[in-house]
Amino acid sequence: MIISVPYKPTWLGSAYNPIIWSVLSSKVTSIDFKYVFEIYIDDVKVNTIKQRANANGYGMIDVSNMVRGYIESTSLHAKITQGETSIDYNDAQFYSDNNLMSRKVYLKVGEEYTENGVTQTYIGTADTPGVPAYFLYSGNTTTPNTAVHAWASSLTDHEQQWNMQKTNVSGIWGDNPFDDNKCYDHGINLAYPLMKASITQDVYEIDKMVLSFLNWSPNVVLANQRTIFGFRYKIYDNVGDMQTFNIPMITANGFDQRALCSSLVSTIASKNMIVNVLAGPNNIIEATNYSTTNWPVRKIEIQGFNQDVGCEYGDAITQLITLNVKEQCPDPLYRRVRLSFFNELGGRDYINANMFVEKNIAVTQQTYSQEQMNWGLSTPVPMLNDSLPIQNLGIKGGTKAFNKQSQTTYKLLTDWLLQPEIDLIEGLIKSPQVMCYIDNGTTISTEYPYTCTVVNSSYAVKNVRQVKLVQAELEIKLFTKQQMQNL
Repeated sequence: MIISVPYKPTWLGSAYNPIIWSVLSSKVTSIDFKYVFEIYIDDVKVNTIKQRANANGYGMIDVSNMVRGYIESTSLHAKITQGETSIDYNDAQFYSDNNLMSRKVYLKVGEEYTENGVTQTYIGTADTPGVPAYFLYSGNTTTPNTAVHAWASSLTDHEQQWNMQKTNVSGIWGDNPFDDNKCYDHGINLAYPLMKASITQDVYEIDKMVLSFLNWSPNVVLANQRTIFGFRYKIYDNVGDMQTFNIPMITANGFDQRALCSSLVSTIASKNMIVNVLAGPNNIIEATNYSTTNWPVRKIEIQGFNQDVGCEYGDAITQLITLNVKEQCPDPLYRRVRLSFFNELGGRDYINANMFVEKNIAVTQQTYSQEQMNWGLSTPVPMLNDSLPIQNLGIKGGTKAFNKQSQTTYKLLTDWLLQPEIDLIEGLIKSPQVMCYIDNGTTISTEYPYTCTVVNSSYAVKNVRQVKLVQAELEIKLFTKQQMQNL
């Protein structure tokens, strides 16, 4: 029988860090003893693992590798851009779930050992033969039996160790001492979005943007307030006049955790663990049908709230996000580039830059030497008169190219940035997914991103009145290889 569970993981589990349970059985000295772990992902048993006890008798298992296998980033239905390319703002939608990029996991454990010459599996809750029945949930103590909610995030080694020592509440997601004590769990404090950048940003109207928040928290007493109810958008025009739009997280607005705003929600599907919120200025204007006589828009504020009664907004439970909308130059001398990248928290961050150097086109090709004579015709070369055409005589012979491909590289230069903004460059370089929007003055250029990677970076530094300013030069490579025609 299982008599102790000395270690349980945090209810918020980074899929790219250990997700470990440790248990102890009273039968560990039995003949041929093994712990039997059944792994459940989204309430479906996906595997059974039999494991011998360690030197001290404990059974310790890490399921993070298995959880990662169920984060299906390659599926066409996976929200790998966190809604940035899938939220239909033209249809007044504001939200996206985290489909296939979030999972819930818990375990059942039993034992297997030999007694009186018979080897059997025991249920774990008693010395009775049967399938494993001892449930293993997260270490959260506010709401018992809370599964581990995992998604595609990755903590550094220091953050990982800190997180693994504070498993009863929310670990580092409730208080990150390595990043200004930011809290991402709205059940503990006003929640930050899953991004490294400041919650006050300068953007252009055309900039694409989403904000990702942890949507559900067990650290709330009232069950119907464990999820975010909706977000409030405040839009300020050129003279400071403000309009407010309350957008509840319901099916009609792109998020199916509740059918109607009056519905009560206490538990959610794993895909709704994270909500991705529309934050691009032009996209917000389109989705809200905002109108004013004092264009352009100068500021947008976004904040999440819990549910009060029915469709009423309650208290603010996320940080206030402020977007200062900068004036857009209609015909810039240098192309603007906006880099959107998946960060280690499992959300998105953004960097704007200017293309001060013209793009570089690199090509690869194969060649062969072309025979100059036509041996299969009546004459070895076309016979010419004094008049044209010469047919193909002018391109016959010499070296001919085939299987030619091209790839584009850009060099970008950022504005002069403060150190916190420069720290984003590290996340950009490490990111497994970078998209870039290259503004060439057309609508499609601000809506259709290129997949790219950062292949080089360098920095220039200056001090202005004891303020350190840094400018980054980035070289990005576009993954738009083009197979050229064979002629």
